[in-house]
Amino acid sequence: KEIADVVDIDFNLTHHIARKTFATTVLLSNNVPMDVVSKLLGHTKLQTTQEHYGEIVKQRLRDEIDRMKDRQ
Repeated sequence: KEIADVVDIDFNLTHHIARKTFATTVLLSNNVPMDVVSKLLGHTKLQTTQEHYGEIVKQRLRDEIDRMKDRQ
């Protein structure tokens, strides 16, 4: 929130948004395995992480498939 104020971002930055940004941008976008992401987020069940972030992994798979198609 302090950084948002400094750079004049008029957006309600919450703890939830910070966690989601960390999980998606820092971890999943850098191919950190889902079970590791789950542990870093403090989830007791992998299923919890999959429910919240599984769509991001699916999209990454679609992007990779499209990239392989383009190589042919």
